[in-house]
Amino acid sequence: MRRFLLPAVLISCGVLALSACSEQLDQGLNDLAATALEDAVTRQLSDAGVTLESGPDCSTDLNRSGTSLSGDASCTGTAVDGRDVRAEFDGTLSSSGCTGSLGVFVDDEAIAQIDEIPDCSVNVSF
Repeated sequence: MRRFLLPAVLISCGVLALSACSEQLDQGLNDLAATALEDAVTRQLSDAGVTLESGPDCSTDLNRSGTSLSGDASCTGTAVDGRDVRAEFDGTLSSSGCTGSLGVFVDDEAIAQIDEIPDCSVNVSF
């Protein structure tokens, strides 16, 4: 199982104001989640025989609650044959797994629709 850990540099806010530190931490967590989802989308596409030329690039709108992140994300990319790739996630990511709805589409055709992302976890505890 691949685990993503928040780099210590994001946790160390030094003399930054508390709100700036919180914003930096939230951005780091969203970046961490985006990376986990990009890996998951790439695996689903690979399993379906689709190779990417670019992406997937995921943007997230997640909120931290304890040791998990919940919310949604969207990803876009391009297959080597020029087809548009997109993915939509709505759920929760944590150290115990990534659950929720993940839909992966190539030219609006569903390639995968899963409720639990295999080999996915994000450690947000510190």
